[in-house]
Amino acid sequence: MHRRLIVGMAVAAGALVLGGCSAGASPAATSSSGSAGGAGAVASIGATTGSGSGGGGAAKVTDPCTLLTQAEVAGVVGKPVGAGSSADNPNSCDFQYPADVPDIQAGVNFIDGTLDDFCKDIAGASAVGMTIEPVSGIGDGACFIYVGKLRAGSSLTFSKGGRLFQTFADLGPASSTADMKTADTKLAQAVLSHLQ
Repeated sequence: MHRRLIVGMAVAAGALVLGGCSAGASPAATSSSGSAGGAGAVASIGATTGSGSGGGGAAKVTDPCTLLTQAEVAGVVGKPVGAGSSADNPNSCDFQYPADVPDIQAGVNFIDGTLDDFCKDIAGASAVGMTIEPVSGIGDGACFIYVGKLRAGSSLTFSKGGRLFQTFADLGPASSTADMKTADTKLAQAVLSHLQ
């Protein structure tokens, strides 16, 4: 619950920057949580089913839990996560370790908008502690977003076939931003392998 509050505040600040500095980009700040603990990171900006066409089936996927397997996520985070769940949000599939009070959370979200809504280097983003880094070689375009040193504020946003996705990995208090970026990238690659 504490994680959800921090993420909500960071995302709300980011949405204000996006709305105030980028004409036409007005993603809504909503809470995107999965199982207990509320993984979803920055993915909570406009976390609803994306739209688009083509792209090897990206537009046809309706269940985010078909995009990652338990084994794939466990391999990325290095712990035996539980089965993915979209029970709290049909647009997010969350994996946790341990199940009762998770220290590690990872998953994927569907989101609305365009890649520019999330990945454009927006004036003022740094004023609220957001850093947006382009990432090459992931789908049709991608960026890694993190909010200061908040583990809960990191995600990799990417597009495939006109649809947007975000992967997120909170690897625990000892993890670095670089660790989360690497994990988010590996999760995105796994998602893309299921969209072929």
